[in-house]
Amino acid sequence: MNDYFDIDLYYGGLKVSIKSSYFRLIERPSFVVYGKKGCFVKGTKDRQEEHLKLFYMPDNEDFGLDTIKHYGVLTYIVEEGTVHEEKLKSVNGDYGRVYDDLYEAIIHGKDKTITDEQTLLQMEILETGVKGLK
Repeated sequence: MNDYFDIDLYYGGLKVSIKSSYFRLIERPSFVVYGKKGCFVKGTKDRQEEHLKLFYMPDNEDFGLDTIKHYGVLTYIVEEGTVHEEKLKSVNGDYGRVYDDLYEAIIHGKDKTITDEQTLLQMEILETGVKGLK
């Protein structure tokens, strides 16, 4: 079984690295973003998936919401040169919107939020990433 991947994507001067490994003793942070004057680290995954695995459904008012221990940490240098660190509340996600959007596109002919071109590009990136593994 392939356990690890490491992909670098370049968008002009922006480099995006995506890494994954299933069999790890300690999980990697879900998101790490580095800038010239600081970084943002979000250690935990989106809670919607965690809640669904526990059969805690979207009809619960607090479904998918992060508690403070799940917040990301923004660390940056302020103008005086001191380091500032703060926890940032996560934006609430909603996987259900993807399916609602798909329903509206199929049944009512509305424009899709995620375009066919975006879907095909994602498939191409994934296929290119696994080509060398065969």
